[in-house]
Amino acid sequence: MFSDESFPPVGFSSQASLDKSQSTANVQTEEIHCQESKNQVFEPKDVETQTVCQDKTSPQVDYQKLAAFLKRVTPSVLDELDEIYGSTAFDGYDVASSGEPSTSVKLLTKFHTLNEADAEAKISCVTWSAGGGSLALSYSTVCHDTWCNHTSSIRIFNFTKEDQFPSTPNRSLEVNSCVTALSYHPVEPSILAAGLFNGDVLVWNLRDDKSSALLQLSAHVDTLSMIQWRPTLVNGVFPLVTAGRDGYLLVHKLTANFTNVDLYKRFKISKEHNPSEKTRPRSASGKKERAVEPGLCITAFNFSTIDQTTFVLGTLCGGLYRCNIDQGTPVEGSRDTTDPVVDEFERHQGSITSIILSKTCDTFVTSGTDKEIRIYRLSQFNSLHVIGVEDTVTGLSWVMGNWNIFTAYGAGQIITFYNLENEKNLPKMLLKTNGRETNCLQFNTKRELVAIGVSDGDLEIWKIPQNMVY
Repeated sequence: MFSDESFPPVGFSSQASLDKSQSTANVQTEEIHCQESKNQVFEPKDVETQTVCQDKTSPQVDYQKLAAFLKRVTPSVLDELDEIYGSTAFDGYDVASSGEPSTSVKLLTKFHTLNEADAEAKISCVTWSAGGGSLALSYSTVCHDTWCNHTSSIRIFNFTKEDQFPSTPNRSLEVNSCVTALSYHPVEPSILAAGLFNGDVLVWNLRDDKSSALLQLSAHVDTLSMIQWRPTLVNGVFPLVTAGRDGYLLVHKLTANFTNVDLYKRFKISKEHNPSEKTRPRSASGKKERAVEPGLCITAFNFSTIDQTTFVLGTLCGGLYRCNIDQGTPVEGSRDTTDPVVDEFERHQGSITSIILSKTCDTFVTSGTDKEIRIYRLSQFNSLHVIGVEDTVTGLSWVMGNWNIFTAYGAGQIITFYNLENEKNLPKMLLKTNGRETNCLQFNTKRELVAIGVSDGDLEIWKIPQNMVY
């Protein structure tokens, strides 16, 4: 199948060339330039200074004047130090935090403030001192069938040095009638004013712990509806403004370290008349109609901090008036009484229960027994917005730290927060107390606290951060 076979060798000649191409090229570097320079150091010099020796002299000090100055300012300084001791302004502040606002609203303390003998009483008013270290609360009987013959008290609670709020009062002030209005002085932390059911106005100087200087103003002939320290000065003093069910609004000037009082002005609303006057019988002879007296019960008022002569006043019949403290027309039949009304706003269908004026604009908020919260402008007759509520609102208050937020409270457990800019409530900031209703409420201007007097004589202290979500 296979056979051997041989083939001759085959060769191939080489094609490689031995000749190589050559070329010549010149390469020249750049010329190097050299330059010499001399460096000279600065010449050192020595300078001598000579101080002038003077004999030291002792300063001339008038120790009598120094002692008089210290004696004059020490009580006020000590009061301020006591007020701000243990301030919680920076509680909860964390440098490493993300900066997101907090929504933590919590109940710090709650306790019963009444004795068994005071079962029919309620907390009528609460007020914080100017420094935020003291809380005063007052009491009133729940219902008065006739004239008030009750004795009542004002109890004062001071924060301890450990920054704890005590459950027992540090001091108690006895009064001869139920307290219907209570207010600390906005600057002086030791000055406290109260209005009573019998029409009296009392002013205490609480600087001395052992005794309390009392100044009594028999200004009204009927129950005090409201008292307020006017936010501006009149001849160097803060006037005390009082209003009552007798229809009068009085401005008092307290002088001589709150030991003397002068009646500055007396106001009455001529347009408001008591409807019951029309049904009362004629005079004894039957020949003369009974005169209709002007000035129906004043239930609320509030001063503007923008235009400090302007205030808004509300009455029992729902009247709402813009007034001026420096203007007024004489009331017929009276020598020293004027009508301060400048303009009238749209009326409520029920009694006015509270009025608060904005601190940043010309807007104000009102509430009434018609279960409505209304927002007005000082320059407009009609309300801008009406908010209907389920329970009657008896009080309104601005939230400290944000003057666009206000709270409403009254007949019910719920305390609601509202935004003035969008006129809506804030569901995240809903606060529910442990009582059936809220009688009074006030925010602490120095601490993130609010004191609430609820039914059955219980006092609640809540913490509400100023950086809460709105």
